[in-house]
Amino acid sequence: MAKKVAAITIGCKVNLYDTQTLLQKFVDTGYDVTENAAEAADVIIVNTCCVTNAADKKSRQAVRRAKSRGAIVAVMGCASQATPEKYADIGADIVLGTTDRSKILDYVTNFRADNGIIIHSPDILTHSDFETADITKMLGKTRAFLKIQDGCDNFCAFCIIPHVRGPSRSRPYGDVVAQARRFVQTGHKEIVIAGICVASYGKDIQGHNILSVLRAICEIDGIRRVRLSSVEPNVITPDFVDFAASQPKFCDHLHLSLQSGSDAMLAAMNRRYTAAQYADAVTTLRKIMPNVSITTDIIAGFPGESEDDHRQTMDFIEKLGLSALHVFPFSAKEGTAAAKMANQLPGDVKNRRAKEMISLGDTLTAAHYGRFTGKTMPVLVEGRNAAGLYEGKTTNYINVCFEAPDGLEGSIVDVRLDVPHADGLFGISI
Repeated sequence: MAKKVAAITIGCKVNLYDTQTLLQKFVDTGYDVTENAAEAADVIIVNTCCVTNAADKKSRQAVRRAKSRGAIVAVMGCASQATPEKYADIGADIVLGTTDRSKILDYVTNFRADNGIIIHSPDILTHSDFETADITKMLGKTRAFLKIQDGCDNFCAFCIIPHVRGPSRSRPYGDVVAQARRFVQTGHKEIVIAGICVASYGKDIQGHNILSVLRAICEIDGIRRVRLSSVEPNVITPDFVDFAASQPKFCDHLHLSLQSGSDAMLAAMNRRYTAAQYADAVTTLRKIMPNVSITTDIIAGFPGESEDDHRQTMDFIEKLGLSALHVFPFSAKEGTAAAKMANQLPGDVKNRRAKEMISLGDTLTAAHYGRFTGKTMPVLVEGRNAAGLYEGKTTNYINVCFEAPDGLEGSIVDVRLDVPHADGLFGISI
C-alpha cells in the first residue's frame, strides 16, 4: 500500500505554490496525497506563516495537531525560518525555513526518530537564487497559482517578511512561461501570478519585468484568464494601463495594498506612496476597467496612529468606494522597526478601530455586490460547496454559488447574478 502525505498550508498564494511543488515530489516517488490531514497520513507537511502573530499562533497549533496524529511532521515556511527551534520544541521532526524545501523528501525518506530532530534553516538574507520548482498541476485547484518571484527589498516598518524570505529574486523568464504552458496542458484555464513582491519581478535579471510576464502568459493558447496577486499602487504605470486596457484575458480585479489613508502613517510605515497616489491609481483603473474590483489591506492601530489618522483612513476608503477590505489590528512582530516604536496603542483601541474598519468594509462590499445584481457574468466553476451548489469566481472576483447539473467543474459558464449569500452572490446559470 502506498504511503500517504498530507499538507496544511497557512498564509499566502506563494505558500500554496511552495506546498504544491513539494507534494508533486512526494507523488512522483509513489506517495498518495490525502487532502484531510486528520486521516492516517504517514507524513504531514505544515507550511507556516508569520505575517501576523495570529498566523504564527495558527502555524504552531497546526504543528501540534499534526504531531498528535502519529505522522512524521515536516515544517517549512516563514514562521519556521524565523524561529526554527520553537517548532522543534513543539514536536516537529523536520524543520526547514524558506530555502531548500525540496530536501524535505530526502529527510523524510531517511528519517529515524531515534536520530533526533532535523533542523535546516540557512541565513536567508544572503540567499540570492530563485529556487525553481516545477509542477504539473495544482492538486485540487481549478485556478493555478504561478510563483514568479520570491523575497522583498522594501522593509516596511511593520513587516517581518523581508527578514524571513530574503532579498527579491526573480524566476527565470523561460521557466515562468514553461510552467504556464504545463498548467494549460493539465486543464487549468486561469493563472494567478504570485510572488512575495510580485511587481519587483525582473529587477535582478535582464530584459524582463512584470508586464513582459503578463503579456507572454496572456498570449498562450488555452489560457482564458490571467490574474495578478497583491501589488502596490506604483505598479499602475502608463505601460501597465495600456496593457490592462487592451488585454481581455487580464482579470479586472486587483488587490491594491493601502494599509492606511493617512500620509503620516504611510511615511511611518515606510510605504512608498501617498494617499493621493493611491487614489490616482484607483481612478485610473476604473477608467480602463468599468467592472473592476479593488480590494485592499488595512492596518488598524499602527504605533502613533491618532484618532484623526484613523478617521482620515475611514473617510478616504469610503470616498474611494473600494470593493472589500482585509483588516488587521496592528501586530508587533519581533525584529521589525514598528515593534520598537514608541506610542504603541492599547489593544482595546486597536480592536475598536479594526471593528469600525471591518464594518465599513462590509458596507462597501454589499454596495459592490449590488452593482452587479441582475447582470450576467462568466464564472469559472471551481467545484461544489458544502450545500451542494456549484461555486466559482467572476473575472472581478465575485464568489458565485448556483445550481446546475453535474460536469461543470473547471468550465466557464454564464451566470446571472442574484441575491447575496454569506460570501458573495447566488446566481442562476444561463
